[in-house]
This record gives sequence, structure tokens and C-alpha cells, in this order.
Amino acid sequence: MLTSVDGKPAVSWEEDYEQRVNPELMTELLHNAIPVLKAVQWKVTSVTEGGCESVLPLTKASTNQHGTHQAALISLSADYTGGLALTTLLRGVPLAGIHRCNDEDSASLWLAAMDVKYRNPSTGHLTATCDISANIARTVQQRYFNGKRVLVTLPVVFTSNGELVAEAEMRYFAQPSIQLKPTKSNPRISPIFKQKLKASARMIAGLRASSESKNIRVDQSHERQAAGPHGELLANRLNGVLPQLKDMVLARTRHIDETLRSVENIEQVVILGVGLDMRPFRMNEELGRPTFFELDLPEMLEERDRVIAEMKPDASVRRHSMSADFKVDKISQLLLQNPDFDPKRPTAVVFEGCSMYFTREENQQILSDIASLLQHPNSLVWCDLVRENVVEGTVPSPDIKKFTDGMEELGERFIFGSNSPTDFFLTCDLPQTRSTTVGEFLGSDDPVLATYQFAVGSK
Repeated sequence: MLTSVDGKPAVSWEEDYEQRVNPELMTELLHNAIPVLKAVQWKVTSVTEGGCESVLPLTKASTNQHGTHQAALISLSADYTGGLALTTLLRGVPLAGIHRCNDEDSASLWLAAMDVKYRNPSTGHLTATCDISANIARTVQQRYFNGKRVLVTLPVVFTSNGELVAEAEMRYFAQPSIQLKPTKSNPRISPIFKQKLKASARMIAGLRASSESKNIRVDQSHERQAAGPHGELLANRLNGVLPQLKDMVLARTRHIDETLRSVENIEQVVILGVGLDMRPFRMNEELGRPTFFELDLPEMLEERDRVIAEMKPDASVRRHSMSADFKVDKISQLLLQNPDFDPKRPTAVVFEGCSMYFTREENQQILSDIASLLQHPNSLVWCDLVRENVVEGTVPSPDIKKFTDGMEELGERFIFGSNSPTDFFLTCDLPQTRSTTVGEFLGSDDPVLATYQFAVGSK
């Protein structure tokens, strides 16, 4: 975590340049994150503290019917040239969506407005330059490193063949990513965080819908509708970068489904972090029409309701949507306040895709609280966990390292893992536990799949 003194960054420019913002690295990272930049061969040519220069080549892919640069691509180049110049002032702070990072130590940057004035046609390679004045740079650093949101307007100038082509004024927001999350004292959620929630849920739905294997036993029609074009796009992009992620998501979908089927006379299903999980509609009939309790942040539940309404679902499915922040709210209290929830009935609790993003203490609190509700002998808790060495970054396999690096680049950094789900569940008052790895479940020797585990616990 970066520390600062009196609003000044604590790392040197030279160190930051080598590790985070040099032209070659930033070109590679931006090409990976924004494919259109790679397609038009845009590249960063120079980076200084408070400055950036880029080049948009004159190619068939970047030109219009007149043989000059597309105006939209000039605007795109202005966005990333100015944005990169701004990030050089946030010394030592990784950029969400670009660098490997998490919400606790990264900056979120987005374009608020732009004004581009086109002066002359661009008939050669186009150079974009952004130079931030010393006064503006000082103000940006003081505000950001004192924990405040930055709103700044930056100039970007375009030249080609020695002529002025365009002048742009780019208006950006920048702030610590952690501030985008709602808290008990400040429950207001940012549009950026809200969009991240939606995108993540759509991506998982897209991965669930991407299987052609009969063994997975997923009714893809529900998942595909939930994912929509955005979710399918995100899933397809991930398949090429992190191929194991699809296997992990599909395996856990199948394992959860089988676990629910195994609960004799199941009457209640509690889904923590429900997202766009279509399980209530996929499995309602075969589970004997249990009551589903769906918990998530209110913004995610709002999106879920919108998606489900468009699907025209079976109205006979008994569902209760419940707003919850698992770091703040006690799940047991929320459920017991619902008159339709009865802890004495056979209940399955699904805690899917969440444990690795909470601390050990937070996971213990959540799972212990859940365990206190399980009063029927058939009741159980399903949870997925990664292994400790994945979190610690000490895995011997380069394939595993590549996978974890890829997850961090997605902003999905793991902070908790356990080598023994049985021992960990015991600390959560769940003494009866069975567990398996994805590799064992699928009969695969892929080392990455051996780091991901499913656990089922009961009292």
C-alpha cells in the first residue's frame, strides 16, 4: 500500500516509471485492455511525470473514406493520452482495469467530458501530446494523496506532418477505488462500482452459458438470457486469456446443483451474493419448489429484477430478494426477520464465488453466523475456496501464476485461501465437512484446477 506525506507520493519517479508507466509496458497493458487500440496500432511513445506522447499510425484500419484519420479514433487517442499523463501524477498507484491490483490499493480513472476541435485533416502518422502544468500537477497530487476525489481538465494537442490537426480538452475524474464502494457511514454507491457489479454478474452468467458439455447439466437458456450480449462478450474475451476460469465456473455450477439435489426434502435455498444466478428458475421444479432467499447489494438486486422481468419467468417460483452487505449486516438477523424463513426446515446455503474476496476473519464471521441458523439435520452450507499458496503468491507452477496474475488484472485479487476446508469449517462451527478440488471433480490433472476447492459443511 502506498503511503504519502503531506499529500505527496512516497515513491520516486524513476521507480514508478520502470514498474508501472514506461511506454512499452503501458502500450502492452492498454492493448490487452482495449483491443481497438491494438487493432489500429496505437502506441505510447513517451512518458514523463505529468506528460505523455502517443502515435496513431495512418493505416487502412484507422482511416476514413478520404484517407485521413477517423475523428472517433482521434478522440479515443486523446482519452488515453490524457488519461495516462494523469496517472503519472499518481505515483506508485496502480490503475484499476489496467494494472494488477485490487480495490484497496488502486485508483479508478474515468472520462467525464471532452471537447475536441478539429483544425486540419490528418494525412500522416498522428502524434498526440499532453503536458500538465506544474500547478495543476501539484493540486492533483495533493488532493489524491489526501484521500480526495480529483476532477481535472487536461489539454491534448494533435499534430501530423508538422501541422496542427486537433486540440482537445479532456475532463477526468480520479479517486481511490476503495472509495467507490458503499459503506455503512456512506451507503451511496458510485456508478463505476455499480457497473462493475453488473459486469461481473453478467460475465459469470456468460461463462455458465458457454458449456457444450452434457455433463455440466446447465439449462443454458436461462443463463444466456441473464448474460446478454455484454456477458457473452466478457466471457468470450476471458476464455482466450484465462481458459481455466470457464472450467472452474462450470464445475462449481454443476457441483452446487448436485449438492442441492442431495438435500433430502429441501424446503429453503439461501443464495449469498446471488448476482444473476438463474438457479431458482432452472431447478425450481426438480427441487420440489423450495423457497429461495436471494441476498446481495441493493444495486445488484435492482439489476437482477430488471433482467428477470425481461425473461418473463415462471411466477410460481417463490423468491425473496434481500438487500445485504456481508461485511456489515448479520445474515442470520436478516433471514430471521423474514416471516417465510424457518431455521428448523431443511435448508441449503450457497456461498459461491465470494470467500476469496473476504478476509479470514470476515469469512469466519459470515459462515459462523450462517451455521447458527442450521437447526435441521439435513441443512448444509456450500462454499468454494482457493488454496493459501494462491493468495500468498508462492505457487510453483507458472500456469497458476499466470492465472492469478490474470485475475488480478481483472481487479479480482484473492485475499483469503485455505489448504484445509475441513479445518477452516471447524472454526466456523461446521464440524462435518466434505471437500474436493475442481481437478478431482472433473478428473483433470491441470495444476490450476487443483488450487480451487468445493466444500460442503453441516453441523
